[in-house]
Amino acid sequence: MKHLKPPLATTQPFKWKAQQWAKQKDIAFGVSIMYNKLNHKLLVVKKVVRIPDHSEKLRALEARALSLLPDCNRITKPLLDLIMEPDMDHATIFFEHFPLGDLKQWKTRKFDERNNKPVPESFIWRCFIQMSQAVAFIHNSVGSEPDANRHCLLHRDIKPNNILVVDNGTTYPSFQLHDFGCARLYQETLAGEPMYCGTYKWQPPENPFINTTEADIWALGACVHFLAVGRPPVQDLAGFTAQFKDNLHVEDFVRPGSLTEYASVGRYCGAHVPRKVTPINLSPEEQQERGIDPEIHQYSDNLADWMSLCLRFTPSERPSARRLLEEMVDDGKEILRSMGGQAALAHLELIVDDKAWG
Repeated sequence: MKHLKPPLATTQPFKWKAQQWAKQKDIAFGVSIMYNKLNHKLLVVKKVVRIPDHSEKLRALEARALSLLPDCNRITKPLLDLIMEPDMDHATIFFEHFPLGDLKQWKTRKFDERNNKPVPESFIWRCFIQMSQAVAFIHNSVGSEPDANRHCLLHRDIKPNNILVVDNGTTYPSFQLHDFGCARLYQETLAGEPMYCGTYKWQPPENPFINTTEADIWALGACVHFLAVGRPPVQDLAGFTAQFKDNLHVEDFVRPGSLTEYASVGRYCGAHVPRKVTPINLSPEEQQERGIDPEIHQYSDNLADWMSLCLRFTPSERPSARRLLEEMVDDGKEILRSMGGQAALAHLELIVDDKAWG
């Protein structure tokens, strides 16, 4: 039986004493890295979130969503969450700090800024496997039967920025899903209702209808596409946005009725730019024939096939998280073994409340 790493590598529960901490830097709106004044190497991430005016519960939605889940080595759970902190309208959540950053930051620093090196296929398989485990876990699809004590939880904002890269002490990193600010329990009656949340360019072509497990699967495939291609599976978003903004100034252009549902023209365009999946298993000659530019690395047919399945335009044709867990993971492990031996298989067990699978 395996045990989860205690938060901050200590057996003591995390306690927040504001006078003992100082801000190192801001990393996003309302999110900052804090260091301990007594031990500058001890870092935590502090996230301040606004409590919706209509909310009857003062606890942050993200903290409430994560509290529904048992501990799992594929999910980043809070060290602590505080209500009415720093004031009556906000809550504060503390997370462990991971120095390698999120998937986008890691790819930029380790590969893009080093002569645009391709991400090794072994790393992509590990991310694909571990994030499939994460999605299967939150969808309550681990094991032969669903856990009767909990429901399917939809993430609804899976993207490279919401996948953390974890140094596990080996050559091969691990990955954790985080930021459950858009999460909600799956309800069949709401599956057909539009929902305008998350980051649209990572969402499936059927958006804004994202209250489904199939939408999470598309987003998972989109993250694999990002690692292989360097962008989400959409057409030229900048060009689409520029053309749409130009059209708004054309006298007889009919503004889409749904434009008012979005906070900005940019967010509308992110939702409506046509989806486009780039093949990742083509030779340089085949890429040239198809006009793929810039040229991308040629990955295996197996990786391309599983990614493409997740990125099917018809939701019902996408694999479930359970199928990924039962079929794709085995394929990926065989390929990892052939690429890196037993070392490439390190830390691939899914662990839930100290119980291990796979």
